Amino acid sequence: MKNWDDLRYLIAVHKTGSMSAAARLLDTNPATVSRRLGRLSETLGCDLFIKTPEGWVANEAISDLIDSATNFEAQIATYLNAHQEDGPAHGRVSVGCLPVIMSYLLYPELKTFREAWPDISLVFNSQMFTEALGENDLILVPARPTQGRLVVRYLGRMRVNVYAYPDSPRDGKWIGLIKQAETMLPMQKAREIMGGRDPGFRVETLSEIVEMVQSTRLPGLMPHVAASRDPDLTRFDPKSSDIETQIYLCFHETRRRDPVLRAVADWIADCFSKTSDL
Repeated sequence: MKNWDDLRYLIAVHKTGSMSAAARLLDTNPATVSRRLGRLSETLGCDLFIKTPEGWVANEAISDLIDSATNFEAQIATYLNAHQEDGPAHGRVSVGCLPVIMSYLLYPELKTFREAWPDISLVFNSQMFTEALGENDLILVPARPTQGRLVVRYLGRMRVNVYAYPDSPRDGKWIGLIKQAETMLPMQKAREIMGGRDPGFRVETLSEIVEMVQSTRLPGLMPHVAASRDPDLTRFDPKSSDIETQIYLCFHETRRRDPVLRAVADWIADCFSKTSDL
């Protein structure tokens, strides 16, 4: 293979699931991504991806190639970060996690991180309903991943419940997550608390529920770490027990010895350990 650089485009589409997202990741345009993949497809003699409603999915015929290329990319990143010249560690790490974790756990501690690691930049991406790394270097997920070559680190338990204001209506109307989250334990428990009724409003994230509860005064499913910031919010049903969701930090096993990634992972773990009202 003469054009090894084409593998970067293969990995990018595999990570992001679309030509346009891969182009943004590589700082290029979709036409270039398509052209590079076309050339690689001719070299390998097969279609690289199959179009599905969820995006571009890799052809099983090249799964070994993708694994090898992905591992190589991660190993290169680890090597470069581990062999930096003397001085403060520097680099960029992409973190994928629930927006509510960003807002209430990570963002408040960014000043501490910047003071400790001034030359490491962070990119935060909303990570919803998936356990795959995608374009992220590490992810925080509410379920222990069962697939992929990932290093998994337990961070703690996040409590959620249905909260309301003293003047919130008690007519069964409430705010919940979108249909994709319907089978998850927090939504099932919330539905039980609300008498089996469908939510009157649905949004994608718990952070959005917090904002909607504040603006509409309707009851809503939200994490304790957010509700505890507002002294007027209390459990809709005082007798209901909290739903506890385990949070895990994950990254590719080839990055295990990456000092830059490890610095970010340790900081995130410290953010969780310092929060008593999860």
